[in-house]
Amino acid sequence: SWTELGTSFVVSNVGEFSRSILGSHFKHNNFSSFVRQLNMYGFHKINGTPRAQRTSTTSQTWEFSHPKFLRARPDLLDAIKRKALEPDPRERGR
Repeated sequence: SWTELGTSFVVSNVGEFSRSILGSHFKHNNFSSFVRQLNMYGFHKINGTPRAQRTSTTSQTWEFSHPKFLRARPDLLDAIKRKALEPDPRERGR
């Protein structure tokens, strides 16, 4: 759900979200993979949310934000781009 200000969104039940949303709309239901994809598109986890799977997935709450992912601003969505992969420094000079 959106936060009150509409500048970030919250996943309040990781287990249910993984089963209901990820499993229905993506090729996987792995929450860690979802978070990794969010990071690749420039989303950031808001501090105060769990860092790892230390608690039950039903009690975990994760919050994410992106400067161009705002409630009531679908016009900004096209500006959200996947970050370019940086070349592996070990590959230079080959």
